[in-house]
Amino acid sequence: MTAVENVLTPVCDTAAHVLDVELSRPVPAVPRTAPDGSTADEAWLLVRLDGEPLGWEVLSLPAEGVPAAALQRLLDERWGEEVRRRRAQAVGFAERHARHLATAGPASVVICTRERSEALTTCLESLVEQDHPHFTVWVVDNAPVSSATRDVVAAFADRLDVRYVLEPQAGLSRARNRALREALEGDVVAWIDDDEVADPLWLSELTRAMAERPDADAVSGLVVPAELATRAQVWFERFGGHSKGRGFAPADFGRGSDDRQSPLYPLPSFGVGANMAFRTAALRRVGFDVALGAGTLTHGGEDTRVFTDLLRAGGATLYRPSAVTRHFHRRDLAGLRRQMEGYGTGLTAFYTSLVADSPLVLVRLAALAGRAVRDMTSDSSLRVSGLSEDFPPELMAANRAGMKRGPGAYVRQRLLDRRAATATAAAAPAGTPAADVPWQPARVVRWDLDAPSDDLGLSAGDAATHGSALVVVWRAARPVALLTLPVAAARDRAAREEALHRVLPTLPPLVPRAPAAALPGVSVVVPTVLERPEELARCLDALLDQEFPPVEVLVVDNRPDGSPDEVRAAIPQLAAPRVRLLREPEPGISAARNRGVGEAVGQVVAFTDDDVQVDRGWTRALAERFVTEPELDGIGGLVLPSELETPAQEVFERHSGGTDKILQPETFSLERPGAGPWHPARYRVLVRRAGDVVRTHSLYQLGTFMGANMAFRTAALRAQGPFDEALGTGTPSRGGEDVDMVVRMLASGRSLGYEPGAVTSHVHRRSDAELARQMSGYGTGFTALLTALVVRDPRHLVGLVAAAVPVLRARLGRRDPEVTTLLEGLPPELGRLRVRGMLAGPRAYLGARRRTS
Repeated sequence: MTAVENVLTPVCDTAAHVLDVELSRPVPAVPRTAPDGSTADEAWLLVRLDGEPLGWEVLSLPAEGVPAAALQRLLDERWGEEVRRRRAQAVGFAERHARHLATAGPASVVICTRERSEALTTCLESLVEQDHPHFTVWVVDNAPVSSATRDVVAAFADRLDVRYVLEPQAGLSRARNRALREALEGDVVAWIDDDEVADPLWLSELTRAMAERPDADAVSGLVVPAELATRAQVWFERFGGHSKGRGFAPADFGRGSDDRQSPLYPLPSFGVGANMAFRTAALRRVGFDVALGAGTLTHGGEDTRVFTDLLRAGGATLYRPSAVTRHFHRRDLAGLRRQMEGYGTGLTAFYTSLVADSPLVLVRLAALAGRAVRDMTSDSSLRVSGLSEDFPPELMAANRAGMKRGPGAYVRQRLLDRRAATATAAAAPAGTPAADVPWQPARVVRWDLDAPSDDLGLSAGDAATHGSALVVVWRAARPVALLTLPVAAARDRAAREEALHRVLPTLPPLVPRAPAAALPGVSVVVPTVLERPEELARCLDALLDQEFPPVEVLVVDNRPDGSPDEVRAAIPQLAAPRVRLLREPEPGISAARNRGVGEAVGQVVAFTDDDVQVDRGWTRALAERFVTEPELDGIGGLVLPSELETPAQEVFERHSGGTDKILQPETFSLERPGAGPWHPARYRVLVRRAGDVVRTHSLYQLGTFMGANMAFRTAALRAQGPFDEALGTGTPSRGGEDVDMVVRMLASGRSLGYEPGAVTSHVHRRSDAELARQMSGYGTGFTALLTALVVRDPRHLVGLVAAAVPVLRARLGRRDPEVTTLLEGLPPELGRLRVRGMLAGPRAYLGARRRTS
């Protein structure tokens, strides 16, 4: 017998070593300290015979470890009888496996991934070692924000038959369905997650099961932990891991089996998305429900739904533990808590999907309700019987909380998808059936009227992958129009000029540029928690390539701990002479902004985010506006989308104004700054263009100012006081610190401006789940900032009441066209999430304020 270390965990102390023990060869000692220096009190031994897994042997490890002789005696005692039984079989596992390899046909393997290049590399390395004679790997890059996945696939091109596929719409089910539209090799398609490694026998054991049962539609394998470095990983495995208690005994379900487990009750599970294979034709018949799965509001359930659909249709599915994958479980408690909550949400979302598609299934589900209650509450149930005494109760509470959210999450996701489909159908040519118009992304391109080249970077292939193009028209270093055109029209200059003339009959006059010597120096502050190092690097590249270079770029590291050296090593742009890395351990973007303001040496301090790219003329446009209007103390700029590749991004952009964004400079000041503090006019703002008043609105309706693109005179900002550290991202308030500062400045009598020539491009949230969290956070941040204003000065209640009257009038049907609300342009389900967030705002702010005071 021999023991092989699966994963060397680079930590000082680990919860348990995970080892393979092969009973056909001698076994060495199991030390308490592994070769990498990590120590553990336990060893989890995956016991195998000729490669076939038989079960777990969990050992306590004394200080001296377990000697080889002692381990040999233990394994002989525990597993000797099983070894003798299997050796007596006419044809053993090794021979059956070898016979299959001699006749195995081609197969396909699919990995759906999103921005996890290191994990994907490890997964692909394991596929290189597969013993299956012929297979093709399809890597589906789901809603990427970088080329990292494509680069990894290219690096394996000479070692694997690997293909790259792009699925721009976020969501695991969409990525899975995208793979099914490809010309997959063979009649079996296997699926593995990007955070797994495959055992060398994995694929051939899946295809062997399908070859031995030609009538089966699906097979699933055993998922074991790749490591147990932390207690959180042990807790997850004790909860059932990915195999959910299925264990090491093969099982058949449905047609041709004696199994009596209801297809509507997947406990133990029929299969798991991290290790499964299907007859390609059968899977194409049912497909994956796009409202289920990671990347949606439901977080999961898409794999369970497919197994259930196949069984309910009279098919057969198999479980074969000889097909092994190793999964890297969540290492930290917070990550495990989110996973447990997501599992709960996915489970009840799965049941909701069944009822939504077939209401009569409720009758059969009612018959299973008693068993479900027992499994939820009994100490002997499969869900809880294996839990250790130190298993945190909060994890089960999170799982139950997720179950409560599942039905609503599924309904909201379906409505989001329907809304996106309706919007696409509305944009389709007249007479086109809605069912024939799938949602398509839009390319975002720049058309510079002053540039000698007519090339927008659009190709004929874009017409096949994108339904339209958002054309940002530039003249004299500033955007002058936003056009949405079919890709073919966007590629044709005459069609573009005709469309431009319709929205802009005459081009605006050229504005003289101020000399650089007359411009104030600009310090740029970029708060970050370094969750997006690649995007931060791109942000810094753009800042270091400014036409009017900033005097300094202050990157404020807002992590509670961490080494500056490792940050500099990961992001080489931080070594540039004009870049300074600051540390601000107090959590929250406001604390990070305040640290930057305190260090700034420029006459102007500008703010942007680490997921934003600034236009090359950004700092010049801000500085010039401060010169041409010296009475301004602050300026907000124009935020454009970097891409519109998913329905969530399209919804957010439409909510943010879409092509109706204002492209003319404006100034803001109080309507009656001399009015008494109890007069409603004291809380209204005049908006001017070229000196003329174009509209008035509430002091609290300032959507043109965003923390991703704003600047202030440094002296004015310091005089106004710091950003409120109980507001903003990274606090329970989740936002509002930028608008809070703008309201405070206007309320104190200062004038502010909007400069559309100061352009930043933002990568909107790609998935529906991310957008939903963002909308909820926006709602929380808005009412948190209103609470902050009233706490500091109760007289703001006068302005808030005055602002609420036209909003209420609009809700009653007497709509003032100049009144917009926070729910403008949002689908109803996102609007409800935002309202829910708004209800949480006051409490969130008051709690955060107590902690920071």
